[in-house]
Amino acid sequence: MKRLIIIQLFLLLCALVAEARYTDHRDRQIDSLENVVAGWTDTRIEQASALQLEKLVDAYRELMFGYEGINPSRSEFFARKLWSLSERTHNLKNAYYATDAIGRHRWAGDQLDSADYYFGRALSYADQMALTVGQEGGYVQDEVDDFYSKLYGALGNLCYSRDDIPGLMEYYQKAGEIFEKHGWNESNAVLWHNMGSVWYDEGDLDKARECYEKSLHFGTVAGDSLWMASPKLGLAEVYFSQGKTTKALQYLKEADEYYSKHEDLEYRGRIATLDVMGKVLESQKRHRAIIASAAVLLAIVLLVLVFVLFRALRLSKEKKAADAVIEEIITEAESEKPTAGEKPLLTDREMEILPLVAEGLTNKEIAAKLYLTEQTIKWYRMRLNAKFEAKNASQLIVKAKEMGIV
Repeated sequence: MKRLIIIQLFLLLCALVAEARYTDHRDRQIDSLENVVAGWTDTRIEQASALQLEKLVDAYRELMFGYEGINPSRSEFFARKLWSLSERTHNLKNAYYATDAIGRHRWAGDQLDSADYYFGRALSYADQMALTVGQEGGYVQDEVDDFYSKLYGALGNLCYSRDDIPGLMEYYQKAGEIFEKHGWNESNAVLWHNMGSVWYDEGDLDKARECYEKSLHFGTVAGDSLWMASPKLGLAEVYFSQGKTTKALQYLKEADEYYSKHEDLEYRGRIATLDVMGKVLESQKRHRAIIASAAVLLAIVLLVLVFVLFRALRLSKEKKAADAVIEEIITEAESEKPTAGEKPLLTDREMEILPLVAEGLTNKEIAAKLYLTEQTIKWYRMRLNAKFEAKNASQLIVKAKEMGIV
């Protein structure tokens, strides 16, 4: 991502300098220009008129920009030619173009100290041009600011190559101040997007989000759909890294709406958007699976708790019933037994069970109704049979009815 960020900013800042903008020099007959400049020796240059030198300078500049993307070594060769001739003719602008181009070639070749030197020389030419602003025949402030903003971007990128993040941010902010001053919103959108990408790579998600939001703001003000889509992709990556998949997906859909319509031009953006979208959807799928598993587990735990609670309540009631039985036995043992023909002395529990026996309920049904065990009910029925001197349930019920107990 680093290399992509740096290239993006360079391309933008190159575009800012109107006169340095060279659309496509490959259709300008570079070979013919080579033949034209080949005959210019140092002696001939010394004898040339101002108009001839001006045309030669233009040819060197054409060749420098023309070879820039297809033959960097030739581009630098003609940049040096341009620089030398510009020094002789005191042309600050062309000297700036030449040293800036050499600096960019050295930076691309990872010759960072050399690049720093040439960018410094370009900056000195920009400073000299700035001194002429407002003077007769001097440079225009907007043009000088173009030069400065381009150099600040280049020097910021150079700092980034050296992992000097504070230096990068310092130069980027200087470029941003110039963009702000002139209302170059599209340029500011690119600048803040790149700063967001830097902070994202550095792991500072809060700063990355702030920068992407500013990029989106400037892109919106500029009305540039690309620089509304790109920061949205950046924001999606930030929110995804923070685990906010729903918000990330929202920005991804908005970004893809643009990239899908311009897939022939912005296919890299579409690929990046779909890649992040796939990761977000996969993450959401995993989260849903985890939530579903957790819900099932929670339901099982709740069922177990309900069962345990119900069982505990039942055991509690059975314990109370058992305690009551023991108490009844003790009470009955201490009391006198009734004489024949008298109504037997029944405990509260026996008085509770007897009507249920009369209704014809089974031991299991009586136990469930009174929250007792079947064994306890059997024990009570055995006691009832003994007290009524009954051999079975039928005799028990008959005798109980005869005595008016049920």
